[in-house]
Amino acid sequence: MSQSRFTGGLLAALVLAGAGAASGRSALFVAAVIPLVFVLYGALSVPRADDGVHVTRDLSTESPLPGDRVAVELTVENVGGSALPDVRVADGVPGDLRVVDGSPDAALALPADGTATVEYTIVADRGQFPFDSPTVRVRGASATNARTVDAPVDGTDELNCQVSVADVPLRRQTTAHAGTLPTDSGGPGIEFHSTREYQRGDPASRINWRRYAKTGELSTVNYRERRAAAVVLAVDARDASDATAHAGTPSGASLSAYAAARAVEPLETAGHRVGLAVFGIDDPVTGGTDPAWVPPGTGDAHHARIATVLDAAVEGGADDAETTTEEAEPDQGEKQVATADGGSWLGAGDDARIDRFAERVQPGTQVVVCSPALDEFPVALTRRLAADGHHVTAVSPDVTATDTPGRTLAATDRALSLSDLRAAGAHVVDWSPDEPLASAVARATTTIRGGQR
Repeated sequence: MSQSRFTGGLLAALVLAGAGAASGRSALFVAAVIPLVFVLYGALSVPRADDGVHVTRDLSTESPLPGDRVAVELTVENVGGSALPDVRVADGVPGDLRVVDGSPDAALALPADGTATVEYTIVADRGQFPFDSPTVRVRGASATNARTVDAPVDGTDELNCQVSVADVPLRRQTTAHAGTLPTDSGGPGIEFHSTREYQRGDPASRINWRRYAKTGELSTVNYRERRAAAVVLAVDARDASDATAHAGTPSGASLSAYAAARAVEPLETAGHRVGLAVFGIDDPVTGGTDPAWVPPGTGDAHHARIATVLDAAVEGGADDAETTTEEAEPDQGEKQVATADGGSWLGAGDDARIDRFAERVQPGTQVVVCSPALDEFPVALTRRLAADGHHVTAVSPDVTATDTPGRTLAATDRALSLSDLRAAGAHVVDWSPDEPLASAVARATTTIRGGQR
């Protein structure tokens, strides 16, 4: 359009000049100057090839948690020798990430050697998300001619979203294997526990030689034993948990799987035997019926099997995340179950899932339930496990909001579920994806050590 505009002006100048020459009228020559000036102005305002633009992209964090808000700052610099009155920039935001604040597009005016900043915020989701190069178009002073600039980009070109958690607050329910969890029993170790009368065969290193020097009596020192725990990570990836606070954010099922995935390595490193159950999918390795099941164990092959099942859980929840907590309602096949607070609901088949899981968990095994607690399921599961003598820790990602009446009601239901979990004996880690998971775990551990659940 801009080229035809200036072409028309040039034709008008030629016509007027020709008419003036043919008629001998000087006024027509003077009139031809007006479109000619217009054409010259357009030609002079076309961006030059050496009008350079350089872009730097910075993220507030390159490895956020799923659901974290990540601030993106795009610095645009005019490295050419002349002012650029009209620069249009559009950053190459990964298509799977949602912009929740600001805009990745901007119109800027840059003096020579000047800079400007474009800021916006995205919500992180699981995986690696490469940014495309930003699109930069430079227009001349007439705002009609434009060209696309090949702008080099420095800084961050990828967002890598993972969960990091240092530990899960386990309690003193252990196996006979050596490990890092302190027990209430005495034996070999490093922390003093008690003394007892010497028995033939006791190691000389454990004899209380100071007492022997004073009294002449032999006694043996017991230290607090440290043993390994058998831990099962129970991930709630059912359809009822596959809801989000807002469209484009990670679902409760996905966040539950993320939390479990990041807890595996620290638990294994600490010497604990780790197992896994995923409610909502059949076992991708053995074909076993929901929940997918990996019994507690150790070793590389065992770790690989856990990784396979967790990947299946995450992929199972990655294709939906279209239902918000405001829209999530019980299906026709769901049933009401009685509770002390008047009633909640379980999904169809949840009772059978709980029974199958409870039958597989051996005595003395601790269970970490990872669930958004959007229905009665984690509470019913915890009550069954507590009745069977298992210690339970609940890690609950918060995928609720309070910006509409429906979402506020869902948030209230979740708060009641967390209260029921505590009443059932579970230690609860209430995790808002706006904070690091490690911080939520540390806060819950501090509360537990303070004598509260």
